[in-house]
Amino acid sequence: MTQNYELNLDRSLSQTMHEQARAAIIAAIQANRSGFRVGDHLTNQELSRQNGIHRNTLAAVTDDLVRQGYLRRLPNKGFEVVQQDPGRPQLLTQHILSLSDVARRDAINSRSLIIEKETGLRRGSDLTGVFARVAEDLSLGQADSVTMLTRIRQVRREENADWSTLSIEKSFFPTQLTSGLLENSVAQIKQEGDLSIHRQLRRLFPNDDFFKAHYEISLLPLPQNLASSWPGSPSSLISVVTITYCSQGAVEMTCTWFDATRAVLTAGTLDVKIVDPA
Repeated sequence: MTQNYELNLDRSLSQTMHEQARAAIIAAIQANRSGFRVGDHLTNQELSRQNGIHRNTLAAVTDDLVRQGYLRRLPNKGFEVVQQDPGRPQLLTQHILSLSDVARRDAINSRSLIIEKETGLRRGSDLTGVFARVAEDLSLGQADSVTMLTRIRQVRREENADWSTLSIEKSFFPTQLTSGLLENSVAQIKQEGDLSIHRQLRRLFPNDDFFKAHYEISLLPLPQNLASSWPGSPSSLISVVTITYCSQGAVEMTCTWFDATRAVLTAGTLDVKIVDPA
C-alpha cells in the first residue's frame, strides 16, 4: 500500500510552493503523522507525484530540512525522518550564504584571489586577536593544526568591466579532518577562477550531511593584516561568521567582511543581494 504523502498545498496563496511544502512537511513531522514519523523514509519522487510539485522544488525543500535536522540523506537517494538532536546548533536562517551561488543567480561574474601570506597551516596557538576563538569553535587544542585559506572575492557584471572587491573571506579547517583540502582548493581556484568550499568538503565527506549555523553578524572591523590586501577598503563593512558541521563535528569556520554598500543582507536570512556602486 502506497504511503499518503499529500501536503494539501494551495496554489492560490501568495506563498511559493517551496515555502508551503517546507512548512507542511515540518508540521507533519512535528505532528507525528504516519509517513513522517521518526524512522520513516521519504523520496522526492513520491512527494512530487502525490503533490504535483516539480522535483527540483522538492529537492530544495529537502535540502533545507536536512540542514535543519529534520531529515537524514540516505545512500539510496531517499531521506529518513530523524529525531532532532537538542545539542545540535540550530540553523537560524532559511538561506545559506554562498557568494558564488548568489553571483551565478544574479548573472554576475565572480572570482577568488588567494592572499598567500594569510593562507597555509597554523597551530591553534598561532591565531590571535579576533581569530583567537577559532581553535575553540573548531573543537581544537592550542597545539592542533589549523588549515587557513584567505581570499579576496571580486565581482563584475560585464566581461570587459573592471573587477571590484566585494569581500574578504577567511576560512579555517581542522587539518586532521580535511587533509588535501587546501591543495585541492588552490587547484580549483587556479583552474576555474573561483572556489566552492562545499564541493571540497563533499569530496572529503561524500556520505555526510552538512549544515551551517549562522553564528553572528556584526560590525567587527577588518583586521589590519587583511586591510592591507584591500586598498581603499570601505569604512562600512558587515562581518559574518558561519560554522559548517557534519557528523565529524565542526569542519569549517569562515569569517567574511562585506562591503556594506555593495552587499545587502536580506533581513532574517544570510541571503545577500549584490548592488552596483553608487
